[in-house]
Amino acid sequence: MGLTLLILATCILFGGIAYFAARGPLPLPDIKAAIREAEPKRFSPRNTLFIIGPTANHNACRMQRRLLKPAIAALIREDVSVIEVYGQARPTKNGEQMEWLDASLLRHAMNADEGFFVIYVDADGKSLFRSEAPMLARDIIDRARLGVERGPGGAPPKKSLVLKKLRAA
Repeated sequence: MGLTLLILATCILFGGIAYFAARGPLPLPDIKAAIREAEPKRFSPRNTLFIIGPTANHNACRMQRRLLKPAIAALIREDVSVIEVYGQARPTKNGEQMEWLDASLLRHAMNADEGFFVIYVDADGKSLFRSEAPMLARDIIDRARLGVERGPGGAPPKKSLVLKKLRAA
C-alpha cells in the first residue's frame, strides 16, 4: 500500500512539473505585482491632519468638516492627508475608506480615545498641535506652518463669528 502511494505521489509531482514546463516561462512582472499587492500596508502618519470624533454626525465633527472645506486646495498643494476617524467605523483617508486600519488602535495611538480631536502630525512625525474644539481652516494652516499666504497685504485675519458662537455655547 505504501509503495503504491509513493509511486502515485511521484507521478503527480512529475505530471505537475511537466504541465508547468509546457506552459512556457512564468510571467515575472505579474508575479512581482501580485507579491507587492499581498504585502501588508505601511501606515505613516506624517503630514496628516486627523479629525477624530465619536460619530460622523457629532456636532463638532460636522462643524470641522464644514470649516475645513476652504483649505482643501492648500492641503492638496502641501501634500497633507486628512484622516477622519469616527467611532468604531473604518477610518477614511482623503475620503477613501482604509480597510486595513483599525479605528480603535489609531485612536489609542493618537491618545484620543474619547471625544473630539483635531491633530496635525508634521513631516517629521511630531504632533504640532492638538485641539478638542473645531478649528478654522486658516488657524490650521497657520499652526501647521504650511506656508500659505494670507490675503492682500498680509493683514491679520478677522475673528470668526462661528467660533465665537461655539465658544459661547
